[in-house]
Amino acid sequence: MAFQQPLQDKALESIAVEIGGYDVTPFIERTDDGVIVSLDSGLEAGTYQAYVLAFYSDGEIQTLSESQVTIAASGSSTQWNLNSTLSTQVRVAEDDTTDYRSVDHRQSNGALSADSDHRDGNIHTSARLQAVYDNLHQGHYPDSEWQLPEYQAGIAHESDAGTAGVQVGNYAHPNEDLLFSGYQRRGVNLFANNPEQTLKASLFGTASETTNSVEQDLFWPEKQNNQTLGGTLAVSPLTDNPERLTLGASYVDGKGTSTGSGFTVLDDESIYGGHSWGFTLDSIWLNRSLWLHWQKAQSSFDSDGLDYGDGALDDDADKWLVQLNSGPDLPAFGVDQWQLSAQRQRVGEYFYSIANLGLPGDLDTRQLALYANKGGLSLNTEGQHQQNNIEDRADRATLTVRYFGLDLNYTPGVDLQSGPWRYIGSPSYTTYYHVTRNSQPRSDVLLSGLDVDNTQREYSVGASFSHERWSWGLNYALVKTDDRSDPVEQNGFEIYTPVGDTENHLTSLQLSWFPNERLTLSPTLQWNQYKELENDNAYKTLNAGIDGQYAFIPNKLLMHVNYFYGHYDNRYGDPDSLDTQQDNHTGNLQLTWKAVEAKRLKPGMDWFLKGNYGRQDDTIDANDYESWQVRLGFSVYWAGYNEG
Repeated sequence: MAFQQPLQDKALESIAVEIGGYDVTPFIERTDDGVIVSLDSGLEAGTYQAYVLAFYSDGEIQTLSESQVTIAASGSSTQWNLNSTLSTQVRVAEDDTTDYRSVDHRQSNGALSADSDHRDGNIHTSARLQAVYDNLHQGHYPDSEWQLPEYQAGIAHESDAGTAGVQVGNYAHPNEDLLFSGYQRRGVNLFANNPEQTLKASLFGTASETTNSVEQDLFWPEKQNNQTLGGTLAVSPLTDNPERLTLGASYVDGKGTSTGSGFTVLDDESIYGGHSWGFTLDSIWLNRSLWLHWQKAQSSFDSDGLDYGDGALDDDADKWLVQLNSGPDLPAFGVDQWQLSAQRQRVGEYFYSIANLGLPGDLDTRQLALYANKGGLSLNTEGQHQQNNIEDRADRATLTVRYFGLDLNYTPGVDLQSGPWRYIGSPSYTTYYHVTRNSQPRSDVLLSGLDVDNTQREYSVGASFSHERWSWGLNYALVKTDDRSDPVEQNGFEIYTPVGDTENHLTSLQLSWFPNERLTLSPTLQWNQYKELENDNAYKTLNAGIDGQYAFIPNKLLMHVNYFYGHYDNRYGDPDSLDTQQDNHTGNLQLTWKAVEAKRLKPGMDWFLKGNYGRQDDTIDANDYESWQVRLGFSVYWAGYNEG
């Protein structure tokens, strides 16, 4: 492995090499331009991150080289894992007042999870699968007994020249930028990269819409209006220091029914789409203490329906970021670590990407953030300024949002064997202050139909304590809104009425207690009071619950019980309005008998008896109800694996 030479003006103590998290320094041999690593045995076939580090006498550590090392397989190996479960239950008793005729008395559900990895020389194949079954289709879309949330199969050729391969099934795009964000779809992905990861390329074709169907769009969507094509390319041209400059290019083109912010939504069947492309630049300096990042993207996208309106409109977006953090080349300023970042993002009104429809358009955002920690104390602070109507159009209202947040966390080191800590546990404290100011020019009220002029302040303090036999925490938060907006009238009618000032008090208490290996109790208590100060309306909520588990016979006869109580009290300042109260009770209890223990290649089996109870008492009698049911069932589960 070649690397830049150590600093000549400092006393060098040693050179160290790390591959895949393992220190391989004892196996290195120095050369004129780097090191040679000779391992008699050890690392499995695959690609590993490798570092060459220089240790100086003054304590400084310098990264001389960072690269990807590919270990080729000398023979054939196979690994696989399989986990499955199937549960069936039958309703054996129920209350007389609830009509269960439309509800199937039998319910079966199950899950299957499997993955495999096979290497034979330079060929690497892999596959994974997750399937869910429910005969009642509960929560399944599309409506089907079987769902396929995730599956993937791939084959790759790995060699000293690089890696190239193809994947089918679920594809998760790695980028988080203006074009892509959390993009996961079914499709096909072709990829290639060199061993040093200084050249990476990908071409993909996916369905535009998400689906869990076991029948449709397994590899490639049949409908052209549900297809997305794209590609990415990343190049680091400076071989001596790849992180100094990385250039990226991306393209995506697709159509679908999903909508985003600013879309003109006609119906569920309308098709939207277009193409988007972008460029990125990343540069890392000062031993990873300085990161420079820049993005530029453009799009031609039809957001009002392909067969309606104006057709595709062109727009652009850009972003830059500068990040500094403590390290060998920057002082710590008396703290253990710190990081300072500044960024600006501007998105045009008509900029869209089929792979990032959640990105809000017509918005200019500027952000400054600082993180620092010292011992057990950490600080996060952030300031942000957002404004829409970036083209300053006379027919658009301009909304400005200013935000500032300060979060503090403190976890002191204490002796749990002395003082109060032996009784209450190891402490951790949190507090924060957030303030948001929303404003709009008074002259824009008729453009938006409302007046915006308010400030929201959030205060919170909390403490949690952890002990070997229990943990508990208490938190309080106050959210106050100062609303200075005025009513808006149009043609003699009031089209906007301000809510006025509000206060929201939130208090929560959590406790977990496990006095022995058999018993676990976890009670919770939450109280919330929301007030509208102008009209004297008050909404109070009290939620209390407990979750418990007890082993009558450890690993054989188990009980799980939980209970929830909710009280809702709405009081109105207007004497003509009717105050309302509501009480909710829900409870569940399950007894489980582990009849057969699961062992390698041998399935396990549980029998269970469970009951459910629910009741609602409302000041409006028509909303009252009470119901219960008892179910008997069994579960069969199996897990198998092969280590190679």
